Amino acid sequence: MGRHDNNTDGGAPRRAGLRVGLSVALVAVLAVGAYVVWDKTRSTCDEVRPVSVIAEGDLADYVTELADQAESTSCFDYTVEAVPASHVSDRLGGDEIPDIWVAESQSRIRQVGTALGHSWTGIGPSIGTSPIVVAGRDLPGLPSWSKVLSMPALRVDPPAVSDVSNAAVVGALAEMSQGSMTHTELVQTLTGRALRMNDEDGAPDLKKMADDDAPSLALVSERTYAGFTDGDSDSPLTAAVPQTGTVALDYRIANVAPSARAVISNGAIGALAETAKTDEGDRIRAAHHIRPADGAPLADGQGVGDVTMIEAPERAFIDNIERKWAALTRPIRALVVQDVSGSMRLDAGGRSRAQLLRDASIYGLAEFPKNTALGYWEFSIDRGGPGVPYREVAPIAPIMAKTGGVLNRDVLGKAIDSSLKNLHGGTGLYDTALAAFRKVYDTYDPAYSNSVILMTDGRNEVAHSITLNQLVSELNIMKNPARRIPIITIGISDDADADALKRISEATGGSSFIAHDPKDIGDILLKAVSFRVQDA
Repeated sequence: MGRHDNNTDGGAPRRAGLRVGLSVALVAVLAVGAYVVWDKTRSTCDEVRPVSVIAEGDLADYVTELADQAESTSCFDYTVEAVPASHVSDRLGGDEIPDIWVAESQSRIRQVGTALGHSWTGIGPSIGTSPIVVAGRDLPGLPSWSKVLSMPALRVDPPAVSDVSNAAVVGALAEMSQGSMTHTELVQTLTGRALRMNDEDGAPDLKKMADDDAPSLALVSERTYAGFTDGDSDSPLTAAVPQTGTVALDYRIANVAPSARAVISNGAIGALAETAKTDEGDRIRAAHHIRPADGAPLADGQGVGDVTMIEAPERAFIDNIERKWAALTRPIRALVVQDVSGSMRLDAGGRSRAQLLRDASIYGLAEFPKNTALGYWEFSIDRGGPGVPYREVAPIAPIMAKTGGVLNRDVLGKAIDSSLKNLHGGTGLYDTALAAFRKVYDTYDPAYSNSVILMTDGRNEVAHSITLNQLVSELNIMKNPARRIPIITIGISDDADADALKRISEATGGSSFIAHDPKDIGDILLKAVSFRVQDA
């Protein structure tokens, strides 16, 4: 029968309860491949073929029931694994690639395909839809998605956890296309919302909202809302969509199998799709509060009934704004690497370079959102022991977590202050840059925007280190589209090796900055941190 594995860490499947994110899509008609349906009864199968399936978010239960039913009329044995939206890219770019991916959207499939350098053409038909709604107590008027996004009380998961928020973004984009707001106003609105999401505990929690008498609102799928209120006619929560209309999840099946298994995967997709069209498929879908592919309302007055669907803007505009939105909302996870060589004692307008870097770093720490994870290394020749120019001062960890009862944000501040008072030795740039990249690569967390922020006032001074060409070559070899890790370099003063720093950053898709006046370090540090958005 169809097996359901819950995988919360992107590694080996394990059985566990799991609530994972939703992904949003426009209900749009795209080319659908032709699928061979192995229409046989189980008893006549010469061979039952195993098929591995990953299902995004909490779709796994729905897909498992469809798979169980499909097995009775086909020659396939499905294993369904729940994978959080944040781990899908890593799963599809790993060593054990599944045969089928059930995503919540075609736009989601395009996004992941672009990131991995794939263009999957085997996208099956929709196996259901679910419009996005605003749910809560004492809902205010909802004139437009741009107004909804500006409401401080709104709770919504970021796209790395749940792509439901893309619906509001696409809705606002459609409003912009109709002339009700400018592109600048849209970006400002999204930036403000992203800052709230990254600096607050704002995940939607319908149970908490129902138990609290205060007005509230959250962005969720109709499926989530209807599932929560099913059978509870006295629920204090209601749901609605903006007057301008809404966008729906459009559950799609993608053939992501290696070429040797593509035909088998095609047949397995066909069997699932055909099962979804049967009376039993209708029953399973309705039990999970999912609308049919044509968007007909849920039965028995569940959900929000008839709704206006927003006319989709051009696909290129959608993909662009969703990339920016994902970049804005993805929390920062960075390894900060600072030069503590003797040259950092040099005067920079009445203060040393190290003192200016220290002040800029402490200021930057205060500006990072609460969901940031940071680590800290210092480097100069033999700083980590003979022949090792780098030393880990603090491992990468959430800045709002505590170590020994002290906030990590404060631990980092004290570590940076102490480190930049202990200056000696030359600059071991190349070995340090490679080691830092490897560290972040080996500990990569797909729920974050992972990076290395490297700051130096000099050039490589280690006689027996790797060369710049060897470093760039190693970085190019290690690059993985599923694990994008830019090295963002900041040169402190004109003494920094600008050409080398630029090559290091460019090899990883990062950016390089030079503080010609060390007093500009603070502003440049903040620009460097925001680079993940500019790159979107």
